[in-house]
Formats: sequence, C-alpha cells, structure tokens
Amino acid sequence: MLFLVIGMLEHQYNENALLSQVAKGHQQAFAMLVGTYSAKIYAHVLTYIKNAPLAEEITQDIFLQIWKHREELPGITNFPGYLHVITRNRTISELRKKLDVFTATGMEDAEEDMLNPMQQLEYRQLSEVLMRGIELLPPRRRQVFRMSRFEGMSYEKIAVELGISKGTVNEHMVEALLFLRSYLRSQMGTAIAVFLLLYGWLPEKF
Repeated sequence: MLFLVIGMLEHQYNENALLSQVAKGHQQAFAMLVGTYSAKIYAHVLTYIKNAPLAEEITQDIFLQIWKHREELPGITNFPGYLHVITRNRTISELRKKLDVFTATGMEDAEEDMLNPMQQLEYRQLSEVLMRGIELLPPRRRQVFRMSRFEGMSYEKIAVELGISKGTVNEHMVEALLFLRSYLRSQMGTAIAVFLLLYGWLPEKF
C-alpha cells in the first residue's frame, strides 16, 4: 500500500513537472505530453466521430490549443480531467457541425454524402426509436415537446399559446427529456447520447 501511494505521488510530481516545462515552452516536454495522451484522445474522438482522418485532425487541434494556452498549465490540478473536458467540447462541436450540414442540405443528402451505409442505418434506427419514445409521452407533454423541439418555439410563446405558466412548460420539458433519455438508452444503448447531442436535446455532458 505504501509503495502504491509513493508511486501515485511520484506520478503526480512528474506530471506537474512536465506541465511546468511545457508552460515554459519546452518542445520536448510537450512531445512527451502528446505521447502520453494522444492515443486516448484519438480513441475517444473516433468513438463518436466515426472518421479516422477527422479524429486525427481533431486530436492534433486539441494539442495545438493546449500549446497555445500552455501558460495556464501549472495552475491545473487535474490535467486528465481538464483534457477530458477539452476533448468532449471539441467532439460535440464537430458533431454539431454535422447537424448544421443536415439542416442546410437535408438529412437524406447529408447522409448520402457524409455517412457510410451502416451509419445511415444507425441514424434511421435512432430516429425511429426517438419518434416512438415521443409518442409514449402524455398528450400535453408531447405537445409541449413538439412545439419546443420541432417548431422551435420559446417557452414563453408555448406558455401563452397553451394558457399555462412558463414554469409548467419547463416542467413538461424536463420530464420529457428525462423519460426520452431513459427510454432511448434502454432501446439503443449509450450511442443514443451522441444522437441527442447532435440534436441539442441533452446537456453537453458524456
């Protein structure tokens, strides 16, 4: 047990020392940092992006951002956690770029241009399961959800049109999202988180 604690302390010390060197602009230290974490970042990004060249490009961009803001590194107490947040946010940003393409060109054209046949099938299946889940919502909750997510109406406008309070609209949306998240994960597994993030229906968390 003592050796384990000592090893953890040494690892923390070495990492802190490495970050300090990177902050001073030492490129060899930065290369060591990249070598330590790049494979994990690439694997995480590839899980969601499903495009190897793009995942590699995103991984490089993440380390470029770290290098640009290297002066901040000595103040970071949990570098793996810091790196996870950067990777998560960059991945979500890329996923939402795909959604913009879907919106601008139409889902069918975007699928044909960007996704392979297996990915197209996955998106269709996810969409079908989502629609089934929405139909399972209570009528008023389903109505509120559709007005918000499909018609783009604000909570204030929904409240006025339905003659209910904004707080009630918010409650309907919270309950709808909780139900759909649970239902979709039970039907499709963790991959559904990516789908919901694409459509902005879940908070930006993995």
